[in-house]
Amino acid sequence: MENGPILYVGGDEDDRYLVTDALKSIGCTSEVINFDNGQALIDYLNSSKERPFIILCDLYLPKMTGLELKEVINADDQLKRRTIPFIFLSESVNPKDVDDAYMSLVQGFYVKAPTYEGLKDQLRAICDYWERATLPGEKL
Repeated sequence: MENGPILYVGGDEDDRYLVTDALKSIGCTSEVINFDNGQALIDYLNSSKERPFIILCDLYLPKMTGLELKEVINADDQLKRRTIPFIFLSESVNPKDVDDAYMSLVQGFYVKAPTYEGLKDQLRAICDYWERATLPGEKL
């Protein structure tokens, strides 16, 4: 099965490079499209009809936080109905952030591993899970 793109919203260029490189390194065949802020992601989603594979999002972003971004998606019926898995991949370890993330109906929250090998393991687990999951609108 061909997956749509992985959309990564990361706060800085180094994070976007590392995540993209790690995904390629684990053999992920999905195109990775990077965004430096949440509004850029929303603009992309509103202009594209392709179903993304997953959204990976940092919690702390310029212009709006990752939580605010998730709330914008939840508040837009068309975006919400696209049922795109939304996963936080952040350096945050604040328990309140984790609670708030799950209250916003995210599908996962990962504290970004401190090593490149750890990041690859996390991304492999995320991709493996979502490749096997059945989402609304898919043929069974």
